[in-house]
Amino acid sequence: MLIAIDHGNYAVKTPHFSFISGLTEEVLEYNGKYWSLTGQRLPYMRDKTRDDRYFILSLFAIAKELSAAGANTAFEQIDLAVGLPPEHYGMLRERFAQYF
Repeated sequence: MLIAIDHGNYAVKTPHFSFISGLTEEVLEYNGKYWSLTGQRLPYMRDKTRDDRYFILSLFAIAKELSAAGANTAFEQIDLAVGLPPEHYGMLRERFAQYF
């Protein structure tokens, strides 16, 4: 399954959803922490690979798209189509690709 995700500084967008780029540690368990979406966005980050926050936001985006597709079973493979703003592409593309 192919899932497109736009990792904006204000919002994360997929074909079916848009939500504020904000997290708190509560609901989704990842590496021993529990995360939840919030209505308050993260501070601007030019390099979104500095920590796990945009990876966690991607997990929420994937879960929302799987739910919208009516997926009740595990997928063998999910391909992500992710992008960067044109001005960041040359500098961050390799790091962003390795991030996922």
